[in-house]
Amino acid sequence: MSFEQLGLDQPLLHAVADVGYRQPTPIQQQVIPEALKGRDMLACARTGTGKTAAFLLPLLQRLNASSAQEQAQASTGPRALVLVPTRELAQQVALAAERYSRATALRTLAVYGGANIRPQARALASGIDLLVATPGRLFDLVNHFGLRLDAVSVLVVDEADRMLDLGFVRDIHKCRALIAAEHQTLCFSATFDARVQALGRELLRDPLWIQATATEAEGKLSQQVWQLDSRRRSEFLAELIGRNNWQQVLVFVASRQQAGQLCQELKLDGLKAEEFHGERTQGARNRALDAFKEGKLRVLVATDVAARGLHIEALPVVVNFGLPEADEDFTHRIGRSARAGQDGLALTLVTAKELPRLKQIAAKAGIALPDAAFPAGYEPGAPLPARYRELPPEGGAVAGGYREDKPRRRSDARGPGNSSSGNRGSGSSSQGNRGSGNRGSGNRNPNSRGDNRNRKAFGAPGKKSPGGKAGR
Repeated sequence: MSFEQLGLDQPLLHAVADVGYRQPTPIQQQVIPEALKGRDMLACARTGTGKTAAFLLPLLQRLNASSAQEQAQASTGPRALVLVPTRELAQQVALAAERYSRATALRTLAVYGGANIRPQARALASGIDLLVATPGRLFDLVNHFGLRLDAVSVLVVDEADRMLDLGFVRDIHKCRALIAAEHQTLCFSATFDARVQALGRELLRDPLWIQATATEAEGKLSQQVWQLDSRRRSEFLAELIGRNNWQQVLVFVASRQQAGQLCQELKLDGLKAEEFHGERTQGARNRALDAFKEGKLRVLVATDVAARGLHIEALPVVVNFGLPEADEDFTHRIGRSARAGQDGLALTLVTAKELPRLKQIAAKAGIALPDAAFPAGYEPGAPLPARYRELPPEGGAVAGGYREDKPRRRSDARGPGNSSSGNRGSGSSSQGNRGSGNRGSGNRNPNSRGDNRNRKAFGAPGKKSPGGKAGR
């Protein structure tokens, strides 16, 4: 099937061709014709399969074909609204809308927390057609700047399951009370659980339920599961990155504390790494993400605020550094790779205690995972390197993660791609090169360079980062 057969007008067909789309994905084939008819629907498909284009293309066509009177209403408020849970997703959706609508006069704006509200209010006052918003910022604009939503005739709720997780369901209902009485509602989600279906029944009128299946053309995601002592996860991760010479790795952790601790450890191994979480400013998050996309940053260590909405072109490797707080986020984490027809790799590093929950997550999500394997040199009973011997046992009192009291010295020797820190530790190694320099994993001399201090363990997730409504 071609895009022409879906009923799209020429301006959008030209835009689709310009961005390189050749054939519609399964979710686009099912959604676009029905959305053009004005049907309410709840659609589910895995990340990276074209959900954004599936709702934006028919929405933009409807806006572009509307009467001059309806277009004039853009000066008093938007005519279509897309609600998203996070800032990054708001930016991504708005950017896609601008690309698809280049051949039209339609205007799109993204509003979200973490940025100055006054320029957003001025942009709205100048007149826009499509508004992409996080709920917190949307209601700040409604309550304090007089934003009107009564001209909105199309409402899209993207990542509906995440909106529920973040407690936005009341905001969604408040929003429906402010928009036009007669409107079309589209809900999209990567997971289709009972809560999402209940929300669909509340929001939608005679809804069409769509659940698209993956195809080989959507890209293959390979998976590996490694079981090891939680105290040595950061060590093994740095070794993998260096041994495989990976240049772009997205690592998910459970909290901002873990993000900071892991970044510190990876930097000591000569790996360029930055944190990405809700407690960083929007500017810092944008800079870190841009550097990662441009290849200037090798490892991005993120909390689950990045599990949805981030589209990184051909991201080769995603790592679960332990399991997420919410089961559904596992699916979204690994969905950052193998997008838009590209192949990818997802690694999961777990302890023995985490294995039963990992199996439950996989069964619930219908994900086929390989059996957990022990890395060479990390098997149960293998002697711990000297620097770990004085630490509490795995899962002990300091399981939330080690903290450095003083910065360790680091060798200036680097391997290919600035991937290693040179020789760390002088004991025997059973793991091969960590980074690209030799970091021994066997018994180490505690007085050797870079290992002459006590370190706490990188264990179970620490205190969960206060995310609240992440999009505010």
